[in-house]
Amino acid sequence: MKHFITFFSLLMPLNVLAVPTIDSKEYKVMLSTTHFSKSNEHLAVNQVFEEVAGLTLSATSKPLIGTSYLSKIRQVRFYDVAQVCTLKELGYVFRERIENGRSEVTLKYRHVDSYLSDFEDVSSQHSEAKTKLEADFSIANSGVWKIVYGHSTKVPNSRYINEVKDINKHFTGFDNVYRLPDSTPLSPVSGLAVYERVYEGYTVDLGRQDAEFSLTLWYQSEHTETPLVAELSFKYADQQGDFSKTVTQRAARLFENFRNNLNYIDSTSMTKTQFVYHHQPSFCAE
Repeated sequence: MKHFITFFSLLMPLNVLAVPTIDSKEYKVMLSTTHFSKSNEHLAVNQVFEEVAGLTLSATSKPLIGTSYLSKIRQVRFYDVAQVCTLKELGYVFRERIENGRSEVTLKYRHVDSYLSDFEDVSSQHSEAKTKLEADFSIANSGVWKIVYGHSTKVPNSRYINEVKDINKHFTGFDNVYRLPDSTPLSPVSGLAVYERVYEGYTVDLGRQDAEFSLTLWYQSEHTETPLVAELSFKYADQQGDFSKTVTQRAARLFENFRNNLNYIDSTSMTKTQFVYHHQPSFCAE
């Protein structure tokens, strides 16, 4: 018995330390782009949130609080190795966002297993690096929930991105593990430089955490009238991953209510990342 207790006590701390801490959860539904245009954008966004308000109240017994406003206007590019899509094959995405002339890059590993996602080294030595492990919920065409765990780090960027070196210099953990040659060319995935507009401002009380809503529209360019992609999402966060039963139940009921009753949903639409990689199918063709 003594040996069993000693062995068990040695194992316990290792098991506790190995459990991934989910920093945040985000629930996403894709919307039909036919409801939106640049000329009536804010009106259409408000109409969506009018319906969201009713569904939120019925699902959580809590009101939707706030007012929508255009919070972000930025350019978005995803980068990969043309023809072979090395990053995609490894389970990674590498994204640049440019807002008000400032560039920020994010390296993200995604997997359906939270442990495997957490084990990936996305560390950066940059003093302003921010890392998180996020659970992303979406809905498959069949109506079944999908979940992917994204382990990511974002850092400010001053580099002109055109080689794997621009990843390796920022993300030393990735470089140490994969040792991809610095000189390997990187290209914008599908040649896209997306013009992104994000509306925020609404929240709902889930309990210990509030959920924050956003509606994201992607356009081919700032002069395009009809968006390529429209996404509604809500998220909540806690650095210790301390999510109560009340919070998670309310979030689940809200997500189910959106899936079953939100008129704007397009169940056939691809996620934003899927859209980028499928926009020009030949980009990943060998």
